[in-house]
Formats: sequence, C-alpha cells, structure tokens
Amino acid sequence: MEKKFEQGERILIVLNSGENFEGDYVKGSDTRIEIENFLHYESGNKFDSKWTFYKGEISSVLRIGKKKPDTVETPVDNSDNKILIPREEYERLIKMTDDYIVIKTDDKTYFDSVEKLANYESLGVIASNCERGRNGRIKMLALSTWKQIYIFDFHNFRSKQFPKELADILQSHYIQKVVFNGGPFIDCMLHAYKIPVNHVFDVQISHLLLVKNSTGKCEEELPTIGQCLTKYFNFSSSFMTSCMEILNDSWEVRPVDVDKLKKISRLVTYLIILKDHQMALMLKDYNKAVQGYHDLFTKSTNYHLMEMTSNRKCTKQIDTLIPNSLLEFNSLKSIKYQ
Repeated sequence: MEKKFEQGERILIVLNSGENFEGDYVKGSDTRIEIENFLHYESGNKFDSKWTFYKGEISSVLRIGKKKPDTVETPVDNSDNKILIPREEYERLIKMTDDYIVIKTDDKTYFDSVEKLANYESLGVIASNCERGRNGRIKMLALSTWKQIYIFDFHNFRSKQFPKELADILQSHYIQKVVFNGGPFIDCMLHAYKIPVNHVFDVQISHLLLVKNSTGKCEEELPTIGQCLTKYFNFSSSFMTSCMEILNDSWEVRPVDVDKLKKISRLVTYLIILKDHQMALMLKDYNKAVQGYHDLFTKSTNYHLMEMTSNRKCTKQIDTLIPNSLLEFNSLKSIKYQ
C-alpha cells in the first residue's frame, strides 16, 4: 500500500466507505498512513491534528501536490497517481462546493441571483426528481457558474409553477446549459412544465463521442460523472459515489440536511471544467492549426510578414496546417487543464 510520498506532500485518502480526506503526508508504512492539517470533504471540517489511516479502511491514495509557499504557483505533477489539474484550481473547486448559496423563496436574493446567472455564457445544471418520469416535479435545482453554486429549493416558493426567470435561462439560446445525462431533465422540463431547454452541452454524450472517436466504439455502459472525473483528471473512482443517490431523494424533509446540499453542490461543481476539457479535446486539431497559422507570421522575417499580409491566397504552407478532421485520435488526458 505504501507509496513514495514526501513529508509535507498534499495527498487525498479515499476510504472504502467513500469518505475523502485531504491532508499533508507525515509518514507511512505497508499497513498505515499518517496525515496532518487535513480536510474531511463530506463534512467540510478542517483539522490541525494528526490522523492515522490503516490499510484495511483505505480504498486509494492520490497525490495532489507538494506543500509550497503561497506565492509559488506550481501545477500538479501529471503522474499516474496524481490529480491532473493545477492544485490552485483543485482547491478553488473544493472551496466553491462548500460556499453554495441556497435560495428558499422568490425574494430579493432570488431575483439578484437570477440576474447574475443570466449574464453567464455557461451554467452547470443538476435537478432532482427527474428520474421519476414525466409525473415528477423538480424539488431542487442547482446551477453553477465557474465561481459560484446556486441551489434553488422550490418548497416555499409562492407559485407552484416553475419560476419564469429560471425558465427564461433554461430556454435561452445564448446561455449554454451544461448537463450530465440530460435526457431525463430535458424530458421533465418539456412534458411536466412545457419548457424546452435549449443550447445544451451533455458531458456524458460528449464523452461517448470522444471515446468512440479514439477507439472506434462506445463503451458498453454509460459513464457516471465520477467515472468521467477519473478518466479526464485522475480523481478517485469513489469521489462522487456518495453523491449519486441524492438525485433520487424525495427532498420532502425540511429543513434540508446540510449533507444533502453539499452532495448536490458537488455534483454540479465539476460540470463546467469537464465541458471545457472535452471542448479542448474536440478542438485540439483546430487550435493547433490556428497556432500554426499565427506562427507563420510571428516567426517570419519582416519581408515575409509583409508578403503574407498582402497575399489573399491559401498557400501550400496554410493548406498543410489545416487538418482533414477536427477529431483525430486523442487521448482523453492529452489536454492539460489550465
């Protein structure tokens, strides 16, 4: 079990129970690992003390990054047991998950929040009770921007109709809605509320497209959001396990338990970075062509620069840069998340 961690290195310990502990590595052996200054993801509690975990209770251990001064910006090292996003971004997302805003009625906070949401180009979307079919009603709706989570609890809204302001956002052709397995949600909105959801990016379908493009066939089973985080960013396979059942929760008990709010918040937090990563993979060949074209100018002499600037023909050099396909073979982890 023991891996070669350095003292002070930041690691993530995932237990068989699905709990996640992030802390500074102290010492370890074949049977146990000791950490300090650790964070328990599920509760959000932070501890300055030391804690020991034993082999029998540990599912996996991942390296997040080395302990470093706050002023130094160092990306996470991309080896097999390290999370493949910069540590600063990883910590920001963890903090964002806990800093969600709950809107319990259509008051000033609601209207202020909707006004902010309407100004974003992309929003992550997670809704509860969509798996119950066309007779279901959405009890909780979580929307994420790149920096904030909003959770709408419709239980005490004055109108039992779906809020018009949120409907306008979902119907907008200008705001991209990022979903995961969006079929049940889109069907529920259309048939239960008569609201078509437009401009949708489905992370699950995009994953199938990328896998089929790389291997020639789709995977036998549809992936979960947790599995996508593992494939693209090397997250622990159990990172989202405890959150999945929340989608089928009845949400009848009030007040809503904080643990449930954190779970639905975590589910929606990572949709936008997954979308951004997938788009980078899909456009990898396009971005390479653009960079190559611009390099023709920036790396040329002044004489050739003026010649290219005045020439309107597609030269052989330019033709060579343009790929025959925008989806040539790419590894799912071949794009470094920025």
